[in-house]
Amino acid sequence: MKKEIMFDPAIWEEFQKQAKKRRRNPAALVVEWMREQLEIWEDEKLDKAMRRDARKSRNTEDDAVELVRQYRREKKQQADLKKPHTV
Repeated sequence: MKKEIMFDPAIWEEFQKQAKKRRRNPAALVVEWMREQLEIWEDEKLDKAMRRDARKSRNTEDDAVELVRQYRREKKQQADLKKPHTV
């Protein structure tokens, strides 16, 4: 599904020019930025939930950060175990 977005023509023209100077596809850069922004919003949502949960459980913010780090390590280990190993 392809959607068209209308940008301010002057801004889009300048963005295209700058992207091309860097040998980058302007549309791909916008998509990349959108993905990064979605991740940021998801991280902010998780951070807000962690703070709320930490207040309820009386854990410190450092405790919550360590729990997230531990969770990410476990997920990475699970992903690494699923990767096919080549010899």
